[in-house]
Amino acid sequence: MAHANKEKTTISSPLTTVPMTQGTQNPYPMCFTNFATSQQATLFQKLKNNRFSGQLCWQNSQGQESNIYWYLGRIIYAIGGIHPVRRWTRTVTKICPKIKTIGFKAVSIQQDIAAALRQNHTISWDYDVLCSWFKQQKIDRTQLSEIIANIVTEVLFDLMTDKQVTCHFYANKSFSSPIVFFDPQEIIVATWESWQNWHRSILGDHSPNEAPIIKSVEELKKRTSLKTYQVLTQYIDGNKSLRDLSIDMNQDLLGLTSSLMLYIELGLIGLVEIEDLPQPLALPQTQTINTQGKLIACVDDDLRICQFIKEVVNAEGYGFIGINDSIKATPLFAAHKPNLIFVNLEMPRVDGWEICRRLRKISSLETSTIILLVDKEGMFERLQSKVVGCSALISKPLNRQQILNVITKYLPHSA
Repeated sequence: MAHANKEKTTISSPLTTVPMTQGTQNPYPMCFTNFATSQQATLFQKLKNNRFSGQLCWQNSQGQESNIYWYLGRIIYAIGGIHPVRRWTRTVTKICPKIKTIGFKAVSIQQDIAAALRQNHTISWDYDVLCSWFKQQKIDRTQLSEIIANIVTEVLFDLMTDKQVTCHFYANKSFSSPIVFFDPQEIIVATWESWQNWHRSILGDHSPNEAPIIKSVEELKKRTSLKTYQVLTQYIDGNKSLRDLSIDMNQDLLGLTSSLMLYIELGLIGLVEIEDLPQPLALPQTQTINTQGKLIACVDDDLRICQFIKEVVNAEGYGFIGINDSIKATPLFAAHKPNLIFVNLEMPRVDGWEICRRLRKISSLETSTIILLVDKEGMFERLQSKVVGCSALISKPLNRQQILNVITKYLPHSA
């Protein structure tokens, strides 16, 4: 009965049960039917007053997760949500002209990202990259502060646009003192103003994460001036969100959307949902240690997973090849013919089910073992995996012993 009372209190009055003990969490999710209310400000003020350290893990109605990290009642970073990689690269490009000039594909930048991916992250690889750049003086404190504030504000903005979000608290006092941190009330005010301005605009019912796309190039050419036609076709290709375009075109987001509204009303331009970008690092395709031995492969949009599996299998004497682009995975594996393939289920553009189907259609891979990496192993996943030709499922988070057990079972002979 006491437990039932606690559940009732937690759900009806979620602000009363914020955990403060290291490693604890609130036992029931807090539910917000409308996050853009005074409840949000009250919650953040309570966390500030209690000098909370840890993370708030949010989930929207589509199941997307966002995490906001706190240190002694101050906000230090945010990850997840809609388009996390787009958001990070877009914000860095906007605020750091030096990084933009160098380019994300530059060797030095790739090395910084690779180094961050190899670390054990207290928060995330992208946060580690920003801190590394600050220490290397590639960015200054003002730029670091502005980048993080923009990222946190966007994450909160997207949560405000959802009609229902849930939240768990995870207390964690192991964070080291952050380089920059923010008063939660200042962040809330800035986000609220941005959200209000957007929803009062002409496109308030749409998301700034949607991408404009030209419905008919010929019709657009007929009904616009040559200059307008050239500008629109130069920037609008259906692959960049309104937020992306505002940076590319050096325009205010609201101003950009207002300028496009006429063409949207005329039916010349539409708005569509798009996928996130892959992480800004091309995973090196490592060569097998023994060219006569067995080869293990992995496709996962999270490069940390590929890197972890690589380290485990290389230590056992096997070769490894990994890729984070799900579209390019099938031709890569067809060329290298790995004996064992780890495939992540949840990936943008092409998911794990489809990759398994494609791999089983390749005669040279008919006998290869395919292991599907899943967040949750349920009845549906087990049945569907048999349909598409998977050999087995293993659940995340991965550990070394899981990988070794798979190798022992499916590759019994040493490389």
